[in-house]
Amino acid sequence: MQFIFTCSNGDIAFCPTEYLERITNRIRSEPDRTFLIQSKDPFTFNRIIFSKNVILGTTLETNRDKLSEGISKAPKPSQRYKDFLKVNHPLKMVTIEPVIDFDLNVMINWIEKINPCMVWLGYDSGTNKLPEPKLEKVRNLHWELADRGFVVILKTIRKAWSEQNATKEYC
Repeated sequence: MQFIFTCSNGDIAFCPTEYLERITNRIRSEPDRTFLIQSKDPFTFNRIIFSKNVILGTTLETNRDKLSEGISKAPKPSQRYKDFLKVNHPLKMVTIEPVIDFDLNVMINWIEKINPCMVWLGYDSGTNKLPEPKLEKVRNLHWELADRGFVVILKTIRKAWSEQNATKEYC
């Protein structure tokens, strides 16, 4: 699926509603195109009604709130999940990037309940030394989601920084 990543250099949660309405009016004028709008605060999606040519996305890098503390100023992952469930829109997307350690069954459950049209999955592309899960766990998440029929788009996939040796083997 090709789409236009709208407001990709910022989060629309900080956008005044008046300006957000101008953005969505412009999107409505292009019904033959698909637009992606992502926010780490999905509660903001409830401010207006988005047209059907919009994919709404949020980041759920983990289900463990404690692990996300100090990494982001976004609402806790559990709050983002709850807020995203309440968004009444037919096309949703979830980003699990940068992936932080998680509970496999909980993450699968969250994704199933959200029922996104796609899931982006990948490790941190920087050197931030986040509390990353082992590669095997990320692979299991990928395979479990794919087995359940979800489109999973892989981004940076490698061994967790804690697993890497001096040769920096990447898989």
